[in-house]
Amino acid sequence: MGSAGSGKFGTYRIGKGEGTSGTGSGVGRMGSEGSGEVECPKIIENIPLEDVAVLEYYQKYNTLPSQETSVRLRATIYRGRLVVETADLGEILGNLPTQYNTLINCIKKGMKYSGTIVASGITPVPFVVVTLNA
Repeated sequence: MGSAGSGKFGTYRIGKGEGTSGTGSGVGRMGSEGSGEVECPKIIENIPLEDVAVLEYYQKYNTLPSQETSVRLRATIYRGRLVVETADLGEILGNLPTQYNTLINCIKKGMKYSGTIVASGITPVPFVVVTLNA
């Protein structure tokens, strides 16, 4: 099963969730007056990154960084996606799930997101879970 979206940022809708958990239904919510402006979350917890096995860090080292490793959300789009990278060398760990694409608006407002790896491993498939803070 797949998504019916076009893969472009303009097609993603604002979720109804509060934007504080990786288990919510969306990143932002409408402004208090229904202005359509996305409220940028201060913290997003337990985000499972996508495509970890085929991206830069795992391809280069054939392993993954451990818990508590510092990470950041790259401020530019990479191959059409927002990505999380290591804070020290800027090596890409994984794609941010598309439900978080509204964060591009937060980045354009000057917000920067950094955080830590909360879980990683290579079994059964390479995975990285992060928490990001503004």
